[in-house]
Amino acid sequence: MFKLNKGSYYSFALLLLFIVYTLSSSCVSTKNLLYLRDVPDTMSTPMVMNNPAPFIDPKIESNDILAVTVQTLVQNPGNTPITSNSTGTFNLLNGNLVDKNGYIELELIGFVKVAGLTTAEARELIKQKAKEYYKEPVVNVRIANFDVTVLGDVARPGQVTLPSEKASIIDAIALSGDINITGKKGNVLLIRSDGDKKTFARLDLRSSAIYQSPYYWLKQRDQIIVEPNKFKVQSSDQTFLRNLGIISTLISTITLVLLFKNTKF
Repeated sequence: MFKLNKGSYYSFALLLLFIVYTLSSSCVSTKNLLYLRDVPDTMSTPMVMNNPAPFIDPKIESNDILAVTVQTLVQNPGNTPITSNSTGTFNLLNGNLVDKNGYIELELIGFVKVAGLTTAEARELIKQKAKEYYKEPVVNVRIANFDVTVLGDVARPGQVTLPSEKASIIDAIALSGDINITGKKGNVLLIRSDGDKKTFARLDLRSSAIYQSPYYWLKQRDQIIVEPNKFKVQSSDQTFLRNLGIISTLISTITLVLLFKNTKF
């Protein structure tokens, strides 16, 4: 049986303080793990956002790869014939690079400047030119390499090819396997190129205001960087871990010395 005097209580308090500090420094706040944390957990009526960011069709740029198809059943009389399959589908272009001057080259049609146009505008332009060779052509145009890069603390960092030109930052992060539990959802960096200009934007995926951001909808070749939180950085720092171990040992030793010194058996 032993008694604790005033000094012993001080030692125990110091030990408990150390334990609490160690546990709290190793935990990640739950609120930082949630997406859209400002949306209530329970609602009697749906929450409506009246002014989300409008989608703007991306413009075709140099170095884009376009997939263009022209379909028709009847060839205009007197024009140069082109080999077709039984369905009358002509694949004029499948993966043609937009050159530095903004042009693509189509069979029969020749060079067409598409840079600065949306895919819908490029489709109409090519359709008008295709009418010289095909009767009532149906033209489809899409950007085949609508890619963004997702780096940092996500499950699968790297380049992501988006299935649609209407894609959001949430879509890109989902395709990269989601942000890890140690990633900063509240401080995601987006880098956008516009000619020779670079735009840097910080986005908070924990807030529903993300849907109102002008950077919610992505452009081709956007770069998304998810930073790790300080605990992950520290856990990967061998010097920090070594120093933390030394400090922990010293504090534990001092605490035990004080404990036994002030304890009466």
